[in-house]
Amino acid sequence: MADRILLIEDEPLVRDLVVLNLRHAGYEVRTAGTFAEGEAALAEAKADLAIVDVMLPGGEGFVLVRQARDNGLKVPILMLTARSDVQSRVRGLDCGADDYLTKPFDVAELLARVRSLLRRASGTVAGPPKQLELGKFWIRFDTGRALTHEGEVTLSDKELKLMELFARNEDKVLSRADILEEVWGMDAFPTDRTIDNFVLRLRRLFEANPEEPARLITVRGRGYLFKKA
Repeated sequence: MADRILLIEDEPLVRDLVVLNLRHAGYEVRTAGTFAEGEAALAEAKADLAIVDVMLPGGEGFVLVRQARDNGLKVPILMLTARSDVQSRVRGLDCGADDYLTKPFDVAELLARVRSLLRRASGTVAGPPKQLELGKFWIRFDTGRALTHEGEVTLSDKELKLMELFARNEDKVLSRADILEEVWGMDAFPTDRTIDNFVLRLRRLFEANPEEPARLITVRGRGYLFKKA
């Protein structure tokens, strides 16, 4: 089931842009355009995450978020606003928001923050496993050593982080954006081709037939799927 996102935003252009990209990323999205509509939608508590604009017809998003928290709402909240001053950011966090993004924003950053908040809320941020068994091969995450087609080798830092990420998300499709965020970080600027090259290298190390991978599988248009078997 797709994660449900409630977007409370009155600017049509911003609302349509965010809705389009969230739905394209696989989320179920509902919208509200005024303070009153947002208040009613938050009271229903049928969202896994809320994105709330500060300036709304009928009232401030700060007040809306504070009321929702006082009424027991637990879902993560991302505030979206043109106010970039420190006092406004502090006020947003103090009223109960979990994150704060200023306009104009980059869609990729918005989606990264949404993914991060949802992962934290679901408790899926886990530490790396100690060891990963891949048939006759293995990886030891504490030392970085691995038994591969090339014999016993030491994986690079990025190779190790990438395999840790795959191991924590077996049977789950990871987009290139997910991988970039988790392995390289939001402040780095690698390309999608960088990820593809790392995956090709790992296939040569761990796949019986790198041309027809059974473990590091490409899901066209979506990303990569990892299977141990």
